[in-house]
Amino acid sequence: MMTRTYAIALIFGFAAAFLMGANSVIVRYLTTDLHGLQIAVFRLWIACSVILIMLKVSGRSVRLRGFDKFSLLASLGFTLNYITFHIGLEQTSATNAMVLENTAPFFVLLFLVIAGFEKVRWYDALATFMALAGVYLTVRHDFDAGAGDSLVGDFWELGAGFSWAIFIFGSARAVKKTRTTMDRMEVLLKILLPSAVVLTPSLLLYPLEATMNDMLLLVLLGVLSTAVGYYLWYEAMAIVSTVTAALLAVLSVVFTFVIAYLVLGEEMTADILIGGALIITGVVLPGIISASSKKSAETGHLGEHDKT
Repeated sequence: MMTRTYAIALIFGFAAAFLMGANSVIVRYLTTDLHGLQIAVFRLWIACSVILIMLKVSGRSVRLRGFDKFSLLASLGFTLNYITFHIGLEQTSATNAMVLENTAPFFVLLFLVIAGFEKVRWYDALATFMALAGVYLTVRHDFDAGAGDSLVGDFWELGAGFSWAIFIFGSARAVKKTRTTMDRMEVLLKILLPSAVVLTPSLLLYPLEATMNDMLLLVLLGVLSTAVGYYLWYEAMAIVSTVTAALLAVLSVVFTFVIAYLVLGEEMTADILIGGALIITGVVLPGIISASSKKSAETGHLGEHDKT
């Protein structure tokens, strides 16, 4: 069995994935009045404000000038993800966008192998394959990459997956250096704030037609899905491997379908159930195998010690 600390980290990760899944459902509603980039800008500024208030209330002196290379890398990836995702979404289907953006764990694996910062184990690769297969299964009837005029949009969405992997990789390296919750909150602020600044001019590209109900939902997105959701994800990220952190983000796909089923009455098919089970298994598998391997190694070591 996995350790209590690791199990708590996964609980945080599952809670973060739930909030990210709720985010997808709410954004689907908001896009009838607002462009995706407008939603991104508002939720980022709201989230940054909430995080800053939390840091100030804790008595922490926030230093916004000190950016390390991994925080900057994460911020770059985060910003590029929003840009590439929304450009691609205008040229391909939402289904294609979801599947291709969630190729991020594959790129995370690739980055880790190349950079050598963290050991990639065989079960990390297996878990990633299971999760990606699960995402595909959930939408396979609607997924049609490269069909018709969507090829260019699909490449943009693949770029969104690549840039999301950059964000995860940079975030994980920055978070691993932290010691406390407030340290991680400050890292999160330093990643989100530059993205908010860079994306803000995009508000001028589209007319603003937000209703009062839209603004309330934007506050909900900024506070819960972004500030709280990313905080929980970062808490999990401090404990689990970078690959598992990436898979926790993919887990949001499962909650998107569950929330859409419960709230919007959308159909829950066998493919969605099987795909969801594969994703969840991929998330928990590395922790279970790693714990079992450590226990076996410790038992073997004790056995050798008894012989002497």
